[in-house]
Amino acid sequence: MNIDAHHIEIERLHARLTASGKRVIAITSPTPGEGVTSLSVALAHRSLLAGRSTLLVDLNLERPAYGHLLEFESVKPSGLLGKPGLLVRHEQGEALAGITAPTRREVILKLRTPGILEEQIGAWLEEYDNIILDTASMKHESKDGIPSERVAAASDASLLVVMAGKSTEAIVWEAVERLEAAGANLLGCVLNNRDNPSLKNELLRETRRLEPRYSRLASMLRGWIRRNRLLSLET
Repeated sequence: MNIDAHHIEIERLHARLTASGKRVIAITSPTPGEGVTSLSVALAHRSLLAGRSTLLVDLNLERPAYGHLLEFESVKPSGLLGKPGLLVRHEQGEALAGITAPTRREVILKLRTPGILEEQIGAWLEEYDNIILDTASMKHESKDGIPSERVAAASDASLLVVMAGKSTEAIVWEAVERLEAAGANLLGCVLNNRDNPSLKNELLRETRRLEPRYSRLASMLRGWIRRNRLLSLET
């Protein structure tokens, strides 16, 4: 799932994060597949478009996502996780600095040690205005992973992505309590409504049933639906 960095909800979220003054944001979810990576990339690109140097770090060992998109310069690695490469988004011609998920177990274990990740983040902050940390879900408890609450606690703030209709209320509250117990600053939850389209979009989709036999009627109905003020109201 790709989210446009210019999407109105991304604009609003970016504005709130900017107003909060938080530079290091960890993004997680109660369970896998709720949209953490999509939101991380969208927010990182929105920050980049605002003229702020931005680093996207993949600490999601549950679902590493950026390895095939990174183009590294031919230099010797520096720091615990190596030198950032360029995360290229070819369709828009934008380039974003990114770090792939660690694979060496000794590095992963070191990052789980209190103080080490904070030290690494401090080094990144000397070069970048904003840092977005893509983390695993709260359900990921592999011995070879980095606990999401550990990453969130090392960040200035965290966001919890919840897919509508996927995680139960009890699972969401469990994730919130774990983050708070770890000392993470949870700014709030982001509701991913991907699988719950608006009434307006559903009606537009249904007009396709009228084609090709009633193409003129379908076109008229689509025009009316798009202009309808009631259907255009945000819920």
